[in-house]
Order: sequence, then structure tokens, then C-alpha cells
Amino acid sequence: MKLSHAAIAFAALFCATAAPAQTYPSRAVRVIVPYGPGGSTDLNGRTVSQKLQEAFGQPFVVENKPGASAQIGAAEVAKAAPDGYTLLVGAPQVFIINSLFFKESRYDAENGFTPIAITLLSPNYIMVNPAVPAKTLQELIAYAKANPGKVNFASSGVGSSGHLTGLLLNKLAGIEMQHIGYKGSAGAVQDVLAGQVQVLVDQPVPGISHVRAGKLRGLAVGTAARVAATPDIPTVQEQGIADFESSTWFGFWAPAGTPKPVVDRLWAEIQKIMRMPDVQDKFAPAGYIPTAISPEDTAARIKADREKWTRVAREAGIRPE
Repeated sequence: MKLSHAAIAFAALFCATAAPAQTYPSRAVRVIVPYGPGGSTDLNGRTVSQKLQEAFGQPFVVENKPGASAQIGAAEVAKAAPDGYTLLVGAPQVFIINSLFFKESRYDAENGFTPIAITLLSPNYIMVNPAVPAKTLQELIAYAKANPGKVNFASSGVGSSGHLTGLLLNKLAGIEMQHIGYKGSAGAVQDVLAGQVQVLVDQPVPGISHVRAGKLRGLAVGTAARVAATPDIPTVQEQGIADFESSTWFGFWAPAGTPKPVVDRLWAEIQKIMRMPDVQDKFAPAGYIPTAISPEDTAARIKADREKWTRVAREAGIRPE
């Protein structure tokens, strides 16, 4: 039986992409974290990379490449060979937030990467100094409406998930809290603890430890469902704002054009890793949500979040500079 030229070409292409996947990885894999060591992205990257190394029997070497709002590390991955040997541990700043604030970019946020998996969700919490006369989110909203322009919220910085979460709350609740951005969570938490700022909008670390100690009051969590580590803190949706959802995600990406069989091999192992009890125990008690979201659903999540946060930023008057 004769094969058509098209059939022969397809078979050759299939063999060319399938063969590398069968032996992948056959050498060390670089895992680029576009932030410094010690943060949520770094912890996620190192935890999963160690397990991938154990599963595949090849080194998964984590390299911290911070700088330029995560653009240095992200650009290095985007320009790397699409063979699965250079991976990115990414977060919304890489794919969404930078484009909201910067006209120029060192990489293509929409088309420069192939998603592998979202592996970790980090809820955004709304917390207040105990001196604020609000024990529920609705009471905070009423207080903000009664004191227009006088209620401030702190976040870890301009363009952070806390900043955008506060803007989303402003929009959906019809209030005008003023944003104060810090260079990291530590300064934001400290000023809210001291009563210099009334409201903190941030990820669980380090604010939740102060909620547990009674030094801050947790009013709401931005996820659609309550978080296991903070079961007594209701969601924003439970408290009357139906369209509200805000959580930060972290995960793994490869350069655009990475063969699907290679991505599928990584995805198959990541699913197993994120179900491991020791991995769950590393993240869940701190308020994170270990997960495993497929490449297709990761792409859909990024698209939906990009549309949402772009709309929120534009309506708040934020323009890229």
C-alpha cells in the first residue's frame, strides 16, 4: 500500500515529536524563578522541582533570576529553546499585571509561553486593624461609605494582587478606599498593625499569623469557597458581593512551541506531586491551596483573569507607562 506524501510527512512529524518525549528528560532541566529566593513563587518552584527530580531521575535545577518586575527571568525562558529543558515558575505579574503598568515588555506575555500547570492558589484576604469599627465586610463597606476618601488600604505594592483586589472591591461595593502601596508585604502589615492604615489586602503570608494572634481582624477571603486553614473567615461572595473572586496563582510554563508530549509528561507528574501529603502539608497550613490545573484550564484561567484585571485597572484610571 502506497502512502501519500502528506501521510508520510505526518508520520515523520509524529515520530520527531514523540521520540524526544519518550526519553524526556535525558539531562538536567533549568527551572527559572523570576523572583528572589524565599517567596511564594520560589517555594512553589523548589518544592515541585524537587519532586520532579525524584520522579524523572534527572536534576531540576532552580535558578532565581529576579529583576525588572520579573521580566528578566521570564524573558530568558521565552527566548529559550522550546524543548522542555528550560521552564518558568510564573505568577500573574508575568502574564497579566506587567502589561497593565508597562508599555514596553521584554517578552510576549500572551504568546511567548506554553502552560504546563497551575500548582498553587494563594487567596487574597481583606484584614483590618482591630480599632476599625467593622467586624464584617458589609460593616467595612458601610464605614467606608460614611467616610469617603478617609479609609486607606495597604498592599505589598503598586500592581500587586492586593492592589488590584482592593480596586475590585471598590468597584463592586461602590466605595472609594485609597490605595497605599509598599515595597513588600512586611511594611504594609506593620503599618496596619500600628494603626497608620486601616485595611490590609494581601495574600495569607504574613498577615494571617497576626489574624490568628488577634492583632488583625480577618473580614473576608477572596476565593469562591472558604479556605481550610482559615475556616472562620467568610468569603466576599458569602457577604453579598456575588461576582467577587480574587486569588493569585503560581505554576509552571515552558517556552512557546514546546512539544505537547513533553508538556503532557510534566503535567502527568505534577498531578501526582500536588496530591502528595507532604506537599499538601507544606502549603495548606499557611493558607495556600495546593492544586493541579491542566494546561488547557491554565490557559483559560489566564485569559479570564487578564480580561477581568484589565477592566478593573482601566476603570480605576491605570494606564501603562
